Amino acid sequence: MGQDTGNRLITAIQKQTEKVAYFCTAGNVSANVAVHEIRKCFKRVRALLRFYPEKPSNLSLFFINEFQKAGNLLSPVRESFVNVQILERLTASDEHIQERKIKQVRELLLDKNRMRTEVLLDKNDGFNTIQNLVKKFDVQLESGAELATVKQIYAEICNSYNLGFRLYNQTELITDGNELHELRKKMKRLWYQVDFVKYMHPRYFRLKSDQLNTITELLGEDHDLYVFLQEISSEIYDFDSEELLVLKNLVEHQRELNQLKLNPRLKQFFNEFPEEFNLKMEKIFKVQ
Repeated sequence: MGQDTGNRLITAIQKQTEKVAYFCTAGNVSANVAVHEIRKCFKRVRALLRFYPEKPSNLSLFFINEFQKAGNLLSPVRESFVNVQILERLTASDEHIQERKIKQVRELLLDKNRMRTEVLLDKNDGFNTIQNLVKKFDVQLESGAELATVKQIYAEICNSYNLGFRLYNQTELITDGNELHELRKKMKRLWYQVDFVKYMHPRYFRLKSDQLNTITELLGEDHDLYVFLQEISSEIYDFDSEELLVLKNLVEHQRELNQLKLNPRLKQFFNEFPEEFNLKMEKIFKVQ
């Protein structure tokens, strides 16, 4: 099982790098869609690379950092695109802000997205920098990657759950966007890792994976709303105090609705203390 699991992990990682290579050159999708898909692949790869032991000779530490840097280059494009979508959704049935003003702001947001996309493509020479990074990684993965063991995967799953549990208990009653975003990053990592090991105990891990999918979507929506509110509070959009108050109320209302769905799901997911979870993982992974 150990070698089979190690090979399965390499295959799962390669599947993601193949997707990155495809979206870097796909002529039939928009830059915004490509950015979104590449970011998802990078996040999944970084989560899976944590199954490898952390030591200087291992490729995981270097490429986790490199993929994070590449993802950070893509984030401003993604955020600017999502801001347009949120504005359209929030103002679709609201009559407190003039339609002319909404159209004006929408154009400014679209302009920012276009500008950020142009800067990204210019710096990366049409995603060539990202492609080259992935090619370099694939070569080293094929030639120099040690096979991760079942024990290493078990230890990382436990570690990710424990980190999430600790952060959840610190932020359970906190609605600050940045703190919830930190929780989301930990939950996202755990989701990608749990999704990989579903074959080891389909009934248990599929349930956990589905729960994590829903939780991370809700946390992602909260972060998007938080970022949107910071963006439209800028003076360049020329909202007066009443208009800003309307938008802030719309955003906070959506965040409250999300958290009403989120809080019971988090409580349900973290219904096991880390010690209990670790013991369950020992039985599933058959480690001592």
